[in-house]
Amino acid sequence: MIISVVCLYLWLCQGSLLFFYFSRTNISHLSIKFTLTLNYRFISALVYRRELLGPGSVDKVGYTSSVFDDSEIFRYVIIALIVHINELERVGVISGDVAGKIRSALRDIWRGGYDPGKLSGYEDVHEYVEAELIRRLGSIGGWVGIGRSRNDHVTTAIRLRLRRALLDLGLLVLRLREALLGKAIETYDRVVIGSTHRQPAQITTLGHYMLYLDELSRDFLDGLMRVFNLVNRSPLGSGPLAGTMVGIDRSREAAELGFDGVVGNTIYATGSRYFAIEAASALVNYLVEVGRFINNLEMWLMPQLGYITADPSHLATSSIMPHKRNPATLEVFRARIGEAIGHLMAMYSILRPVESGYQLDLQELTRHLWAIIRIAVEGLSILTDFINGVRVNEEGVSESLSKYVVTAAEYAEVRSMRDGVPFRDVYNEVARELRKGVRVGLGVNEALAKPVQGSSNPQFIINEARVRINEVRELVARINSIVSRLDEVENKLLTG
Repeated sequence: MIISVVCLYLWLCQGSLLFFYFSRTNISHLSIKFTLTLNYRFISALVYRRELLGPGSVDKVGYTSSVFDDSEIFRYVIIALIVHINELERVGVISGDVAGKIRSALRDIWRGGYDPGKLSGYEDVHEYVEAELIRRLGSIGGWVGIGRSRNDHVTTAIRLRLRRALLDLGLLVLRLREALLGKAIETYDRVVIGSTHRQPAQITTLGHYMLYLDELSRDFLDGLMRVFNLVNRSPLGSGPLAGTMVGIDRSREAAELGFDGVVGNTIYATGSRYFAIEAASALVNYLVEVGRFINNLEMWLMPQLGYITADPSHLATSSIMPHKRNPATLEVFRARIGEAIGHLMAMYSILRPVESGYQLDLQELTRHLWAIIRIAVEGLSILTDFINGVRVNEEGVSESLSKYVVTAAEYAEVRSMRDGVPFRDVYNEVARELRKGVRVGLGVNEALAKPVQGSSNPQFIINEARVRINEVRELVARINSIVSRLDEVENKLLTG
């Protein structure tokens, strides 16, 4: 009895000291109850380091832990482990009975969900799942550790998660393209004034600008599917660096996970994040170009120009100036594109000094990848909605047309060809007339009707938009087919 009381006292004292520590480090909002729970879980959680290094300390394990970031890959950690157990059974390392119990427990863990707030003391999701298996099944849960490393399993889970994110992004960009092409057909002949050097340059149409962003998006989708093919290869079975003594058939595991093949070299498979950098850079490159188009939209919304109007849901007003109509959603998306660039630079900075092979630095890199994807998903959804609601303000365009001569170049070209006079001579003559204040130019419709493919010609715009709509439908069907196949693969593994 006395010994029990003493042990309880010491345990409480340890918890109190921990609470004092967190209070001194500006985390004083933590309750004593939470701190004591944290202490208990910490003691029981460290299945990897305990035997060699001892229990360690809460603050240091917490500093290096990735349990919160691992929310992104929890589903895929479970899936990878189930395939691993299937392979261990196939090669005769574990019996069918043991394999069945571990699979069942893994599926139960999946159905129970993942709450990182309750996982204090765990290094990562992999340690939590293994510890939970051992808690539920006893020592047989430890079979999950043979023939695997966190190194090959984490990159497998990242690839599984990333390939779904890329497909989701593909469908999102295709929805944006549908909005752009629909708006191109709606506004194929609705005039706006295009600018170069932020000066009025030539007349074109809003539909022409919609096709510009659509073609950019089409090119991005081509690159996205190339990145998808890079990502969709399996590192599973590579072990920590140089493989494992278990006779794992990596191609068989890859097929079971729905991958198109394997990452051949085990060092490359476990220690490289080239695939993540490729995905992140392709996405950021696209967002930067989208951001340039956002600048156009915001400029056209300025009352000084007033070429377009937007759905009021995208606007905000001032706390003091009741006349203001601020393009709030565009501004925030543009700012977050800047954040995405920062995340990409962080990925490069983390990766650059790290030698080949897995280092914990790579853990820190992945969170930036998920951040870039979230920025893209949220922002492109907002932009799609904005495009659906945008309208040309003919009054604003007409006012600008009355101020600026923006068809002078077209007039000079037509005169040069009609009269057989060298273009530069005509150019100089037109410039002198403009300097005198004489308005020299073509009519709007004549200036729009250029014979050049891809130009502002309204007929070219509407014809091209209609062709591209069919292209988009085919791509949607193609990606949905891949999504359905992967859904079938993953659901089969998670449900048995």
